[in-house]
Amino acid sequence: MRKILTYILLTLTTICGYAQNVTFNALGPGLVEVGERFTLTYSISAQPSGFEAPALDNFYVVAGPSTSTSTNVQIVNGNMTRSYTVTYTYVLQANSEGKFTIPPAKATVDKKTYTSNAVVVEVIKQSKQQHGGGGASGGGSQAGGSAAQQEQASTDDLFVAIELSKRTAYIGEPIEAYLKVYSRLDISGFEDVKFPNFNGFWSQELSSPQNITFQRTQVNGRIYNMATIRSYLLYPQQAGKAELEPFELGVIYTRPRSSNRPRSIFDEFFGGGMEQRRTRLVSRPVTINVEQLPGNAPASFSGAVGSYKMTATADKNALTANEAVTIKVKISGTGNFKLIGTPKVQFPQSFEVFDPKISENAPKSVNASGSKTYEYTAIPRAAGSYTVAPIEFAYFDLTKRAYVTLRSEPFELNVAADSSARNVVVSGYSKEDVKFIGSDIRFIKTGAAALRPMHSYIVQSGMYRFAYLLALVLFVVLAFIYSKRREQMANTGLMRTRKANKAAQRRLKQASSLLASRQAERFYEEINHAMMGYAADKFGIARAELTLDNVREQLQARGIVPADVDKFGEVVNACEYARFSPTSEHSQMDGLYADAYELITRMEQQLKTK
Repeated sequence: MRKILTYILLTLTTICGYAQNVTFNALGPGLVEVGERFTLTYSISAQPSGFEAPALDNFYVVAGPSTSTSTNVQIVNGNMTRSYTVTYTYVLQANSEGKFTIPPAKATVDKKTYTSNAVVVEVIKQSKQQHGGGGASGGGSQAGGSAAQQEQASTDDLFVAIELSKRTAYIGEPIEAYLKVYSRLDISGFEDVKFPNFNGFWSQELSSPQNITFQRTQVNGRIYNMATIRSYLLYPQQAGKAELEPFELGVIYTRPRSSNRPRSIFDEFFGGGMEQRRTRLVSRPVTINVEQLPGNAPASFSGAVGSYKMTATADKNALTANEAVTIKVKISGTGNFKLIGTPKVQFPQSFEVFDPKISENAPKSVNASGSKTYEYTAIPRAAGSYTVAPIEFAYFDLTKRAYVTLRSEPFELNVAADSSARNVVVSGYSKEDVKFIGSDIRFIKTGAAALRPMHSYIVQSGMYRFAYLLALVLFVVLAFIYSKRREQMANTGLMRTRKANKAAQRRLKQASSLLASRQAERFYEEINHAMMGYAADKFGIARAELTLDNVREQLQARGIVPADVDKFGEVVNACEYARFSPTSEHSQMDGLYADAYELITRMEQQLKTK
């Protein structure tokens, strides 16, 4: 009986909650072709007493509305959450070209009328099947089997591309680069990805989504499902025509089986009418024209390109000697903040100046605003009135195509004497001179000197000779200890190298066990940790700064051959990408393990010979 009452109470509470916070949404595609069928759905989070569909004059109603409901009630730790949804689904067909707005629908809940959002659908001309051309150069099949399995997808149906925000730029001018895949097929997974190295550019990774999402878009009059695999900000470093390396991607897709293969009447029932295939896509060459900056750059120009503003403030104008003053310079606007140099601040000679503290809010796109702040701290060591010269910051303005120099106002600082200081305060000295004031003068003594003859008893005594010999022995012993200490320090460095290699080998051994049990996700994670952990231990890279770009810089600086540096990036990228690949097949696991093992072994040998 108690269970029945609880159920009734729960049901009544749920029904009462349906009318609260009612949401009513419409969803449909934004882009379709003439003759294409698509679904239009209306979802409302309550049971309506009435539903009024909008006029669908510009489309042919193939089916609908079909109605479905869903209810979900959860009780966790005494807290109840509930959801109730009623969905109305239409199947429509586009009849003519144009951009059409489907008006909102109306629904009544508890005598109150709710209105959905409108849906805008653009209908384009029906595309024709094309052959040849396309947006990619296909590679050979990665899987063996019959001739039907080795057939490649048309480059008009599946291709990858590197898309840029601009094709012409000055040195240092930021460019957005997007690595995209376009498909009219059903993609089930990606593998064996190779990202460009962007030689001749300073690159900053903007996004690398863990979950790849597709959206419909139009290319040359055809509709594709498009997804962005990764995006970058590129900063050209040298003038001339720069050709980007191609973007390569292995794709696993499904399509109907070839007509050359005998078919069974059971194929349609068990999905035998579809088969999985592989292809390797390579993007077309992309060239960027990089222009040289004009040669009349001001002395305060340090590489800034874009549009900027500058503010400079001091935290105080009156202070005492030995008290710190901070001047804050903030550069804001749009441009290449990663490559901006540090503005110069000319403090008086009697000021002790420290290295500036730099904080940065880098923009995430070409047109996004960012800022960079420099905090200069200095300590006056002598009283007086001082002037800090105006701070200058020059940049190349892309709109004006000319250099622009920004100047702050001068800073007037009044420094009072420090009453607690014991040192003599003298103006006009540098900070090195001020440090020795009061301790660099030794007065002449006027009293009788305590001198002894040169052949005194102290010099000729055996105790003196013994002390001299003892000092010599101590010097030899200390020299020996210091030599041993240096050997121990060298051995400590060798132990760190061995530790890095052994740690990597332990992870590879664990990866081998995961490979045998085909635990793909943990396998890729262990291989990635083995590679990046080896680099972190070997080169002393902090975990907060452990990025693939930093590792590449260290490998190049230590003399690792370029082929192994590129291979290191390929293995790490393959591991990162395979971990979130939507496919359950991981045929490259064996090859990836062998590549990682051989690569670490080769790098270890190269580092030992340096």
